[in-house]
Amino acid sequence: MGNGTNSTILGDPARLLAHGNELLAQGSKAMALQLVERARAANQGDALIEQVCRIIETHRVPRFHASMLEDAQRNRAYRSAIEALVPGRRVLDIGTGSGLLAMMAARAGAASVIACEQDPRLAATARKIIALNGLSDRITVIDRPSFQLDRQRDLGGGVDCVVSEIFSDNLLSEGVLTALAHARAELVTNDAIFIPEEASIEIALASLPAIHPPLGSVEGFDLSPFARHFAPVQTIRSNNPKLELRSEAASAFEFRWTAHEDPPLSAKSQVELTSTGGEVSAIAQWFALKFLPGVTYANPPGSAAGISWLNRVTPIARRETEAGEAITVKNWYSDEHVVHWEE
Repeated sequence: MGNGTNSTILGDPARLLAHGNELLAQGSKAMALQLVERARAANQGDALIEQVCRIIETHRVPRFHASMLEDAQRNRAYRSAIEALVPGRRVLDIGTGSGLLAMMAARAGAASVIACEQDPRLAATARKIIALNGLSDRITVIDRPSFQLDRQRDLGGGVDCVVSEIFSDNLLSEGVLTALAHARAELVTNDAIFIPEEASIEIALASLPAIHPPLGSVEGFDLSPFARHFAPVQTIRSNNPKLELRSEAASAFEFRWTAHEDPPLSAKSQVELTSTGGEVSAIAQWFALKFLPGVTYANPPGSAAGISWLNRVTPIARRETEAGEAITVKNWYSDEHVVHWEE
């Protein structure tokens, strides 16, 4: 068999899985995908081999892709912005995943669409989806991260529109700041636009009864020092009624990408939040994206069901507050990390 894989491995579930895991550990995801395709072809109808192939295909592919693609509010916001801004432009879709945003751009009348995806397994699937929807002649999928693209070789001199959806619960931890800064410096023309064009990290005082208590005694042993290995931040679905806001929201940080200046990779801020009264035990954090005037997406606590991103909750000293009581919250981010603490 090609690539040094013999038929014995392809038909042996344990050896197939071991070889697939070895390729994945080496970062050879494209070869792992080829292994899966050969195993399927050699063992058609074998349910166990199919299960092993699925293990290899899904290894460390985040489950959030499913909820994100089913997030109708997110999809509508992107579609509205793409239909308004993309026609006639040369588009780069960074982190295309399923190819959805690239297909929206092609359907909206983009002059050309390049979609890049760093996981070759997802890139291969995106190509299949794009072909299934009859758009293979309009969209080129490149299975490399955007920072490995070349302006001339891959983008024909540069694009004038960047579409991206590489956001996380804290907005930044999928590397959006560095990815878009690189795109501006190396991949786009001077008049390029970014979709979305703005974003912000929002915070508010909150009450959450179910915040995990500090680690203490277990089976009669004091394990409290082990708590330092647990992140203090917790996550919760935005429609969970147990998380109650105790102040108006405020922007801890704001980011603009269409403006011809990249956001800094690190910054601090200080926000004074005014309690509406009642118990306060946490700082709630979410994000907001701005696409066009009147076209936004956000996931604040109390959102309707179907929002894909989670709220992040940073515990603070639990106590009762009076209405009008001011609490100072300090904030810091660096590249992909965001922290909040009470002054």
